Amino acid sequence: MIKNYIKTAYRSLLKNKGFTILNVLGLSVGLATCLLIVFYVVDELSYDRYNTKAGRIYRISIDAKLNGNAGVYATSEAPWKNILKSSFPQVENVARLIDKNGLFLSPQKFYVKKNNGNILERNIVFTESSLFDVFTLPMIDGNAAHALDEPNTAVITESTAKKYFNKVNVTGRTLTINDSNTFKITGVIKDIPAQSQFHYDFFLSFSSRPESKSNNWGYAGLHTYLLLKPGTDVAKLEKALTNIDIKNSYNPSTWTTGDNHLRVFLKPLADIHLRDADAQYTLEKSGNIQYVYIFLLVAIFILLIACVNFMNLSTARSSNRAREVGVRKVLGSARKYLVAQFLTESVLVTFVSAAIALFLAWMLLPLFNQMADKHLEITPQIIAWLLPALLLVVLIVGFLAGSYPAFYLSSFQPIDVLKGKIAAGFKGGFLRSFLVIFQFAISIFLIIGTLVIYNQLNYIRNKDLGFDRDQVLVIKNANTLGNQAKILKNDLKQLPGVANATLSSYQPTGDEDLKTGLFPHRKIDIKEDILTEFWSVDEDFINTMNLKLTNGRNFSKDMSGDTAGMIVNEAFVRKLGQLNPLNKDVYRYSYGLQQYHIIGVVKDFNFASLRDNITPLAMVYDFDNGAISVKLHSANLSALMAQIAGKWKELSPNQPFTYSFMDQDFDATYRTEQRFGSMFISFSTLAIIIACLGLFGLAAYAAEQRTKEIGIRKVLGANISTIVAMLSMDFIKLVFISILIATPIAWWAMQKWLQDFAYRTTIQWYILAAAGATAITIAFITISFQSIKAALSNPINSLRSE
Repeated sequence: MIKNYIKTAYRSLLKNKGFTILNVLGLSVGLATCLLIVFYVVDELSYDRYNTKAGRIYRISIDAKLNGNAGVYATSEAPWKNILKSSFPQVENVARLIDKNGLFLSPQKFYVKKNNGNILERNIVFTESSLFDVFTLPMIDGNAAHALDEPNTAVITESTAKKYFNKVNVTGRTLTINDSNTFKITGVIKDIPAQSQFHYDFFLSFSSRPESKSNNWGYAGLHTYLLLKPGTDVAKLEKALTNIDIKNSYNPSTWTTGDNHLRVFLKPLADIHLRDADAQYTLEKSGNIQYVYIFLLVAIFILLIACVNFMNLSTARSSNRAREVGVRKVLGSARKYLVAQFLTESVLVTFVSAAIALFLAWMLLPLFNQMADKHLEITPQIIAWLLPALLLVVLIVGFLAGSYPAFYLSSFQPIDVLKGKIAAGFKGGFLRSFLVIFQFAISIFLIIGTLVIYNQLNYIRNKDLGFDRDQVLVIKNANTLGNQAKILKNDLKQLPGVANATLSSYQPTGDEDLKTGLFPHRKIDIKEDILTEFWSVDEDFINTMNLKLTNGRNFSKDMSGDTAGMIVNEAFVRKLGQLNPLNKDVYRYSYGLQQYHIIGVVKDFNFASLRDNITPLAMVYDFDNGAISVKLHSANLSALMAQIAGKWKELSPNQPFTYSFMDQDFDATYRTEQRFGSMFISFSTLAIIIACLGLFGLAAYAAEQRTKEIGIRKVLGANISTIVAMLSMDFIKLVFISILIATPIAWWAMQKWLQDFAYRTTIQWYILAAAGATAITIAFITISFQSIKAALSNPINSLRSE
């Protein structure tokens, strides 16, 4: 019986090739797109799940607000480990990490010696042997229990061992870092999975650092992870830790005055990648759960549109099969067999579409990986859950799409059908009208979202940031030159085509930053703390970056007193509360009290993400050779770059010449938003195309059902434009209703998205109007093809008696 159903379904689908192709095409493209998004979402949600104890691992985090400076911090203070181990039995183990951003009294860049050269390595962290108990980092050579107990020991990854020694079993070998520090390799671990919150290649012993000898409150540059025992009351533990932190802070009463607060909270390991976007000093840049929700919603929308197309075309075609149902009933077919036949056809189409969708997803995966900056692949683990899920989708979609013809048409009385008493046509299909409104409302929502995202990304690219990033070359790793960095800078300034150059680790588009507390009085009062970006720059920094001085003067190498001078931005002046800040003294406590006097004020410029408001910034006159920023104005850029590279090689022949351009660094800051925008626009376009496929099929069936009406109208003198307008109006009305439904919802949703940006565009009325006009135009173009075809047909053919 089932074999007969399948054979009959195959013949019926083959007989109606146009219907079958539209259904299979729309559904397969929709399912393939949905699959790609699901792969992305599953990958994002799987971060750190490779750890066997992931459910019991937490990071100590701080939520603090002081004098209007609010922030969430991923780092914590040094004494926590001893306190936790001695006073909290519910803590099974503690692991601490300190990366390059948390170091002091040491270079923040690490060069590892290989043969006669040095290789800059960025993925280096200092940690303890307990890390390998807290996290699942399988060791393939060495003893994990005591690997990092001794000073100057190191654990490296498998790929790093092959990179430096061409083999994995390298325990006992040594690595030389920054020419003078030798580390003994005590272990080799497997490469860290891509779905991890950190990806270090070198794990150096924490006891090698001077920070390891500090057990005082005040230094908060460590990442502290706890492995809790099963059943631990996390909320109770957080409260106890908060009380300890406040008690040991400077002036504890400060945190209970006004709107100041200090709270210690434990961040679950599984939440760090997607729910840690607001935290500062994270080990790696995290993802955003908001984007996961958005793409998951888009996937649902696309799947719904594809399913709606399938249902619409099935219901439209089903009215043409009413006579078939009547004949079958007259010949003795029971209703249950008719139901089974319709459902078999529907499930067969869905099954074929799912198979094609799986193939399309596999073919498009490399392109999607490039767009999403992922390394997704279809593994046996994915297949294990994908095939059952696809089978479930096939059954659900097939049943829903086939339910209308199966249960509705099979209920007709044969005599009514054979006499033509069952009305057919588009106007009578309330279900189809509702489904068209539904899918076009989704399409309009996506069109508005696409326009708003495009406008915001364009706004970011073109916003005046307050500095000139055009044609600014940033030469990396200038600290390898030592004092010769000044020589290189001065040599570069003499080159034709170089407007200016400056030495500094800090650039408005760089990833180096340093926050410190500055105070308006010699007597340190934490209530007056101004949390400030603190940059060491030279006398050419302001001119090279084209910053605008609004008050005072620039640094001068001819004025020895400028070593105690400071140039601040307008945000700092507002925080300071001084109308005339020039020559005002401010103080910093760092290895003693340091006094500075303000000599200039620069106009606010965006040195951080446009998601954040401009915060206070202080620049001091000090030698910092982290990088050389060079302002170029040459038409022959390639020749000038060759000259600059030559100057580098003269001073440092064994070190690679690495550089970037500041505008590229700026774009990299918003790479996540750009990827999100590109993916959203691509998926929205596919959703609209899928919706149009369904509308195209509906228009074809609507025109087919009204062929006699069209023939009569033509005989009575109706022209082509009148007939096209008549056939199109039924659909255009539904699109108008969709616009009224989708526009306010889309406006609200995109306003919520824009609120994540401190600097953002506004949703103008013409964006909403353009989205509606686009939807109407797309619908009209889709419908008009079939309408014009019907209007041009010979009325004799449609009015001829059967």
